[in-house]
Amino acid sequence: MDSINKYEEAPLIELEDFKCPEGAKGFFITGFDNKKLRVAVWNINSDKGTIILQSGRTEFIEKYYEVIEGFISRGYCVAAMDWRGQGLSERTSKNVRLGHIDDFEEYDKDLIKTLELYEALCPKPWIGFGHSMGGCLMASNFVENEKDYEGLILCAPMLSIQSRFSLRIIVNALGSISSIGFKDFAIDKPNWDEEKGWLEEEFQDNFLTSDQYRFDRVYRLICKEPALGVKGLSLGWIYEAVKRTNKFKEENWGVDVERPILLLNATQDRLVSPSGNVQILNRFKNTHIENIDSRHEIFMESDLIRKQAWKKVDEFLANL
Repeated sequence: MDSINKYEEAPLIELEDFKCPEGAKGFFITGFDNKKLRVAVWNINSDKGTIILQSGRTEFIEKYYEVIEGFISRGYCVAAMDWRGQGLSERTSKNVRLGHIDDFEEYDKDLIKTLELYEALCPKPWIGFGHSMGGCLMASNFVENEKDYEGLILCAPMLSIQSRFSLRIIVNALGSISSIGFKDFAIDKPNWDEEKGWLEEEFQDNFLTSDQYRFDRVYRLICKEPALGVKGLSLGWIYEAVKRTNKFKEENWGVDVERPILLLNATQDRLVSPSGNVQILNRFKNTHIENIDSRHEIFMESDLIRKQAWKKVDEFLANL
């Protein structure tokens, strides 16, 4: 705990009906280029090990309080970090509300730097947990550093994205332009109003969850602390996402990995490709697949869907 106290304390936002799990320590560290990254840890005295939890694009630590509480109740330490450019970590675009990155390798380097901190803080064994973009980046690290993990849980990971071939051609063409300074061009602008703040999004027909309470809760959190919010989409982020997922399509990627992976596969997903994820992870030697009738955010879904996911997680953890 003394090693945490040397860092600047970081807030963890709460709602009246959505509290931070007890025992949290939130603090800021510096990434590979000294940008501030927010980290939070729980239950560092665990004798079972640590869940290295990484969220998806535009997400933040608070959104995962229920998931964190679930792992704490199972006896694990949990360590979470806001990716650069989102949550309460330092931004990477002049537009602080735009979801943007210049290069996915910046995420990779930040994760490596954070894992170095966890070495002295978070008990082994480590089990990775990544949702969507977090799953993409955790999978990249897992393949490169398999020995550091006991296993990996991937929740609707962005290993394969849903996009028409024509869109990929356009993105790759635009990518050549991005090298001369247009990477943070907003293809999709943040839904922000200078007077009203964050504008509420329609629940009906959303791609993320069928649970309205959990959908609305995210909006309530960014209204409580507007700095948490990031929306929209930059040219740079799309280009880098296509480039990284193209790498996963290489036939030798991951084939030598022996440690177990659990894929929680959202069959109603309209953002990442459920069939593409299965095809990629079936190359690995020890993949367990659970198809779940869910939209993209499995752990932000209805209790019935979440119960199915947790059941499979429990089975996976018990067999590690």
